[in-house]
Amino acid sequence: MEYSFLPLLLVVVLAFLVPVFLSRVRRIPLVVGEILVGIIVGPSVLGLVHGDEPILELLAEIGFAFLMFLSGLEIDFSVLFAASRDRQEKGPSPLYLAIFSFLLTVLFALGAGFSLASAGYVRDPWIMTLILSTTSLGIVVPVLKERRLSNSRFGQTLLLASLLADFVTMFLITVYVAIRSTGLSLDILLIGVLFVPVVLLYQLGVRWLRIPAVRRIIDELSGATSQIKVRGAFAIMVGFVVMAQMIGAELILGAFLGGVLASLLSGKGEEMLRSKLDAIGFGFFVPLFFVVVGVQFDLNAFLNEPNAWILLPFLLLASFGIKVLASSLFRLSFSWRETLAGGMLLSARLSLIIAASAIGLQLGAISEATNATIILVAALTAIFSPFAFNSLHSKREEPTTHFIVIFGSGDLAFQVARDLNGHNEEVCFVETEPKAIERIEKQSFNLQKGKGSLSGCFDRLSASEIKAFLALDARDEANLKACREARGRGIEHVIAFVTEPLLLPEYRKLGVQAVTPSLHRGSLLSLMARNESLFELMTSTTDDNDLRELPLTNPDLVGKRLNEIQLPGNLLVLAVRREDETIVPHGGTRLAMGDRLTILGDLDHMLSVQMWLE
Repeated sequence: MEYSFLPLLLVVVLAFLVPVFLSRVRRIPLVVGEILVGIIVGPSVLGLVHGDEPILELLAEIGFAFLMFLSGLEIDFSVLFAASRDRQEKGPSPLYLAIFSFLLTVLFALGAGFSLASAGYVRDPWIMTLILSTTSLGIVVPVLKERRLSNSRFGQTLLLASLLADFVTMFLITVYVAIRSTGLSLDILLIGVLFVPVVLLYQLGVRWLRIPAVRRIIDELSGATSQIKVRGAFAIMVGFVVMAQMIGAELILGAFLGGVLASLLSGKGEEMLRSKLDAIGFGFFVPLFFVVVGVQFDLNAFLNEPNAWILLPFLLLASFGIKVLASSLFRLSFSWRETLAGGMLLSARLSLIIAASAIGLQLGAISEATNATIILVAALTAIFSPFAFNSLHSKREEPTTHFIVIFGSGDLAFQVARDLNGHNEEVCFVETEPKAIERIEKQSFNLQKGKGSLSGCFDRLSASEIKAFLALDARDEANLKACREARGRGIEHVIAFVTEPLLLPEYRKLGVQAVTPSLHRGSLLSLMARNESLFELMTSTTDDNDLRELPLTNPDLVGKRLNEIQLPGNLLVLAVRREDETIVPHGGTRLAMGDRLTILGDLDHMLSVQMWLE
């Protein structure tokens, strides 16, 4: 079969131009722009591209699977498990709030679906129930990151709620399609078979990756032309899509579970792999899928169908009303303003609602006009929901004090605390055992006490106040438990002192920087031998210089070269850490949002530079 690449060229060029045109219009999501240009060049307007082009259909299907795979890859299981153990005094845990709000969402969506069906606006109330139950994780995550709420208890509640809405709705759509296609039979139980390979391959993969020879081979083949980790991720995705097809399930569930497995195997230490997969997906396949969605959009079916004009406001009202009412449970832990803001953000729908609508169209459960209406609803909610959330949720001022929190009460913990105080850092200990609390109080350090669990200690310190968490107890298991609690609270910078090297994989899975004397003392001594002033720089607290790693979150500096920002005083940027890549900078190095700059220089100017970068 010969393919014409001209339609593909046009779609790829449009996908390239959309971000350029929307770069100044930040309130319109990129995905909405991609759908709009697809409508313009599609049969509904200009007729330059048709949705039945074989090459576009194939690549759009791959893009859709890749989007679901990346959604599964985004799940942070350390946060999810920590949330399930959360027992805070401020109200129910985020996981419980998310579960019960989703159950209410399904209940309200069921009422709306049957009401629309009885009025004659939709053919099948069940598919409409699933459509109205969705939430766009792809919109919720960026909005919370932009507002620096991802690590807060409120942000974690919204993330879990959107995750449950995406995952459970995906599973229910698969079950619905199976029932619609084959009837209520035992074949539906085969859908559960997809979860078995996730568990088995995870157990096998973890054991395999612990073998030093295997790790060495993977690390050797991860660069250049091999890219073994990227190839492995693609193999997992396609493998689960094929398994989904073999048992008659929808590919969205298979691709999503493939992403979940990849997330479990890669852990928190594989930011470079995630970055590469994001580049492949959002650089080509995913935007192509959304442009094709616009191309296949039947504008005439919507314009010529009177019921579609009536259905549009009803669906919009139901989309927001269902989520806002279901999110009223958040009032048990948050203010009414936060509760309403959360409900508005969870009302955002995009990729999954479009997928559910397309599946309903293929099954004959909804008409072309209804499908077009649902796509319009997705675009409108994607635009309005983030705007409503930002308007309702007033931006809080950043805390003026940032603590370095220490767990432990031994000589090492006290020595580190004194060194940090010498560098003008605010130190706070957290402890639960009475004897340890007594030792810390004798040293006159700032202390947060807890009873039986560190949870109570962290209740008094928000994640935004904690600059770093150090687990320095003499017991490795106690340090590991403390690190799980810290990561579950959204603390990014976590360091642990580990005496047993065999426990290092457990710490790496949590994204914790583990310091092991038996492994790292040789590296430190050789580094000091090559750099004679390093020891003095690390240990001196009396000179005028300091070495710090500072985050860049100031949007005004993003995209600028180092030689353009003119750091005050005698300061020097030694390194730039971008995700898990360390860049040796030069004057032409451009800065990116989230970079962490290692800066050496005048102590008097360090604080002003830190505030400027943030």
